[in-house]
Amino acid sequence: MLPPTPLRVRAVRDVMDTAHKPLLVLTEDGGLYYLKYAKTQLYELKSEWLCHYLLRLWEVATPDIAVLTVPPQLVAQLPTVAQGAARWLHQPAFGSRQVVGAEASDFVHYGTAAELATLSNPDDLLWVAIFDAWVSNDDRRASHHNMILGADEAAGRGRQQCFAIDHAYTFATLPFEQLDPAETYFSYNTNLSQAPAARVVLGQWREKRPLLWASEYERDFYLRVEKCRINFATVCALLPAPFQLSIAEQTNLANFLFDKNRLAQLWVEFFNALPQ
Repeated sequence: MLPPTPLRVRAVRDVMDTAHKPLLVLTEDGGLYYLKYAKTQLYELKSEWLCHYLLRLWEVATPDIAVLTVPPQLVAQLPTVAQGAARWLHQPAFGSRQVVGAEASDFVHYGTAAELATLSNPDDLLWVAIFDAWVSNDDRRASHHNMILGADEAAGRGRQQCFAIDHAYTFATLPFEQLDPAETYFSYNTNLSQAPAARVVLGQWREKRPLLWASEYERDFYLRVEKCRINFATVCALLPAPFQLSIAEQTNLANFLFDKNRLAQLWVEFFNALPQ
């Protein structure tokens, strides 16, 4: 794992109409990024950095990231639509690189087996579903997917890949010191696993390995969590200033994520809520 690339913003292209009002910006390397800035709750952007690296450890696709800085002269000349963000751009910001050819996530709600066949990573829908339960993601649901589609050039022409995005509202949207390992903080009945496309993937798993899919899903869930536990200190060290975790934050977050009783409870509740 590598630290996020530091990049300067050259121009602001647009403001996105979502909760954080991220800016679509052009950077010095010619890339387009969605810039999220911190207001008063630094832990929301800390969650973005953390979940990027945790998802990469889970081998789930998520866009490349960067540490974005906006030069003072550009802040003074922001387009009218972006001027509301000016007072928050004095410090580094989180940048998520725009995926080439990205499309909205309607496929999650309307996707058929034929459409899913164009995906190189359909299984990621179910891995993102259990990941969201693990990190108590308040924001991704069956009806609000926070997933995008983009071309998968490595897999060949006509192949697509789904990417997990937007993780500011994870960890129950609480300061990390307040997280209680006795709680799962999650609504399983609205989880991504309930979405039509995820149901199709789950049905395929059941059909292909009717006797083994459940035990394999559970086994691989624990293996992915363990990989994160082993690398957790490394992940935390990759967070840039001013988003590093304090000792108290890192300790309590580790206790929350890797508590054996919580993991066991979470798995049982998640599995029992899967569509039949």
